[in-house]
Amino acid sequence: MFRKISVAATLLCMALSGSALVIAQKVAKDLEDAVSEASIWVGWKPDDSLYPKQDGKKSLEDGKTCLDKIDEALSKGLAASAVVETQKGKMTITEAREMCVSVRNAGQKVFGDLTEAEEAQYEPFRKVLSGDKLSLYNDRLKKYKLYGVGGRVLKTPEAYRDSPLWCTTGVNREGIVPVWSVDCWHFKGMSKVGSVESRTGSGDEAPSSAFR
Repeated sequence: MFRKISVAATLLCMALSGSALVIAQKVAKDLEDAVSEASIWVGWKPDDSLYPKQDGKKSLEDGKTCLDKIDEALSKGLAASAVVETQKGKMTITEAREMCVSVRNAGQKVFGDLTEAEEAQYEPFRKVLSGDKLSLYNDRLKKYKLYGVGGRVLKTPEAYRDSPLWCTTGVNREGIVPVWSVDCWHFKGMSKVGSVESRTGSGDEAPSSAFR
């Protein structure tokens, strides 16, 4: 009888020791930081942001990093019941993982939707361009205002297609006097002729003669 009680007591002590070990498990700092960083995005809405696309991408990246860190830690023996500190308070690893999935998915949707909408505005131009013009447009100039001969603004896909000259311009105001700059590309049809030509001068605005 005494032996049975001793065995039972031993098993109980082992079970309690195991439970204490799980409860006492310390979460690695890099994992805690990843979870805390992801928790910032809980409840975030794109309307709250000045830069929703960039913030959507950051939410996506932070959620994914958090998820990867948690899954790695779980595979190495971290208990799902272990507790982690976040900017939203304490939560178990199970709760943290659910939060990270939600943050990742929300960021992915916002970033994806805004990227799709942004790319849609370029499609009318891509449809009428080909060759060097299309490559230059996609790789470098799609977000720039383009000018043709004499500084005339190119506004429509047809204007982009038909103009033998594409130019960009800007002004550097860091010096004592402002300095304008103009970069121009020449085309024959859709093929680029020569290399980019750059001009600079003093003043707030490039003269029309610089666009040639």
